[in-house]
Amino acid sequence: MRSALSDEPVSVLDRILAILDTARESHGSTTITQLALATGIPKSTVSRLVGDLVRQRYLVRTEEGVAIGLRLFELGARASTPRRLSAAALPVLAELFNATGEHLNVAVQEGRDMLSVISVRGRLRPVPSRAGVRVPSATTALGKAVLAFTVDEGVLGSVITGLDAERRHTLEKEFASVRAESVAIDRCETFPGVVGVASPVLSPERLPLAAISVAGPVADMDPKRMAPLVRHAALALTHRLALQVA
Repeated sequence: MRSALSDEPVSVLDRILAILDTARESHGSTTITQLALATGIPKSTVSRLVGDLVRQRYLVRTEEGVAIGLRLFELGARASTPRRLSAAALPVLAELFNATGEHLNVAVQEGRDMLSVISVRGRLRPVPSRAGVRVPSATTALGKAVLAFTVDEGVLGSVITGLDAERRHTLEKEFASVRAESVAIDRCETFPGVVGVASPVLSPERLPLAAISVAGPVADMDPKRMAPLVRHAALALTHRLALQVA
């Protein structure tokens, strides 16, 4: 919404969008002064809003001023991921199912949860999750695989809030292991008697786009045997998504 007497943006959202659009159109770095002149927003207001946007990673400070930050690229990737996953994941899931015969999931992060986008039924009855169902990030292998590579402090904070010190320490150790091995494990934490093994699907900037998992009964699931299969599937899906963009 803009003022009837000028082109100056009048709402906070209007001003933020005007600043982001101007920064994007600069195709590099721009300064507070240039943003104020281009948007018609008072320089003091631009400076305050830019500070907020930098803290939220929508903008990043450079030697020349500010530029578009990683969070906008991350959000753009997430917005297109479900549609792209549908086209890219099916051959990967078919190969993984042939190798395991277990329940498979591809999920994306939605706030504190993981949202299942694609689900393939295996031996498990009842099915622990299906497409369109949310599962908690803090306990599931899918969630741990994504959270280990998440740079959004707001998301991490919302997941960790409420956890006691011991659980938080354990989760941080798991994240370090996931970053090293690209494999996360859920040992009956989310669903009784169900073990899950997951691996992240990453963007070229190593931002988490999704995760792929295999889940089965605790009596038969060997995470060490499943880990390389799931990791290979996640890498295959990563490459297929990258080819769609190229």
